[in-house]
Amino acid sequence: MQTVIHVSSPDTGDQHHAAVNTMNLLADESVSSSTDDVAIVANGSGVRMFVEETTSNSDIIENLREQGVELLACRAALRGMGATDDDLLPGVEGVPTGAGALARLQDEGYGYIKAP
Repeated sequence: MQTVIHVSSPDTGDQHHAAVNTMNLLADESVSSSTDDVAIVANGSGVRMFVEETTSNSDIIENLREQGVELLACRAALRGMGATDDDLLPGVEGVPTGAGALARLQDEGYGYIKAP
């Protein structure tokens, strides 16, 4: 199964909720396996969850990275907050736009989950 979780909320509680939901998805053997592809795309103020200076979830993000979750941050949103790819947590990849990444992944067959 392929799944993309979309995070755009500036609220750290919402961002934490999205990360925990992703961990729960990975642990749910009824819908996932070790060969699944899971991605989190953050855009808008949601990119704060992937920026070193503004994240409150670095341990969970590291855990997700170690489990093979693709972590994608919108560069347009990063620019809007004065950040660049250099400001991202290790393992997070900048993409030109979050909307573009979401469209591409869905075109590749990923199921879409909008996190709070």
